[in-house]
Amino acid sequence: MIYLILAIVFSAGVFVTMRFFKHFDLDNHQALMWNYIFATVTGFLICKRFDTVPELVNESWFGLSLLTGFWFIFTYLLMTRSTQSSGVTITSLSSKLSVVLPTLAGVFIFHEKLNWEISIGIVLALVALVLVVGGGNAAKDGDKGSSNIQRVKWLLPVLIFFGTGTGDILMKLNEQRNSADDMSFMIAFIYMIAMLFGIILVIYDLLKGQSKWQNKSILGGVILGVINFFSTYCIFHAMRCFDNVMLFPIYNIGVVSLTALIGWLVFKEKLTWKNYLGLAIALIAVVLITIKI
Repeated sequence: MIYLILAIVFSAGVFVTMRFFKHFDLDNHQALMWNYIFATVTGFLICKRFDTVPELVNESWFGLSLLTGFWFIFTYLLMTRSTQSSGVTITSLSSKLSVVLPTLAGVFIFHEKLNWEISIGIVLALVALVLVVGGGNAAKDGDKGSSNIQRVKWLLPVLIFFGTGTGDILMKLNEQRNSADDMSFMIAFIYMIAMLFGIILVIYDLLKGQSKWQNKSILGGVILGVINFFSTYCIFHAMRCFDNVMLFPIYNIGVVSLTALIGWLVFKEKLTWKNYLGLAIALIAVVLITIKI
């Protein structure tokens, strides 16, 4: 139970920390780079075993982990932008609703049975996504700038929906291919791949003059990196302690609810009645999709 509780807290902490990047005027790319540096360091520090290079290359999850590492930083770049423009509530909800995608993957890739609860849940999740990301105040007619901003705020959560869902599928495939008791090395390696892409991105920004070096981004990256690693670490261990039927409804609802509460209390995020309706439908959808009666 402690792994599940910590997974919820750390996962909510990821969204909240990224929301603070804008408040302290941190460079997103640099902060994310340091995030992956310290997530990698944290992972290797707590590893109980290390693979040699030949052993690593021969691991069944090696090739897939390379793609997963790239996908991590791609998704987190989207999340960072979305938390700053659309808020932590909408962003976290979009990522949690992405449970639809690994569910469909289970049906079409792993040949799992699709029952009526899951079918209704998928439909409700899509309805909830439209209400949550499209339920804000519409831009005034003729206001091109406002229209563009609203379009970005709508598009980012949708991209996160598909990006996070794809990432969940990749992580599930990695977990299935890793038979070791301790998954810290695999998780650290995945973060290391993301770190390398992050370093390349920051170097490109600096060389092109698109950003200047920020020492203060290191602190933000350190905080996010530690939280980020342990959110992944805890959910992996929770998966081995609970059946998916019990784990995912509690985990997804817990993260959405906690981030919504923090968004309201700390960041004073305002939601419309459509957003609240979407949140309620989303909670029902997550339960229907991930639970079997």
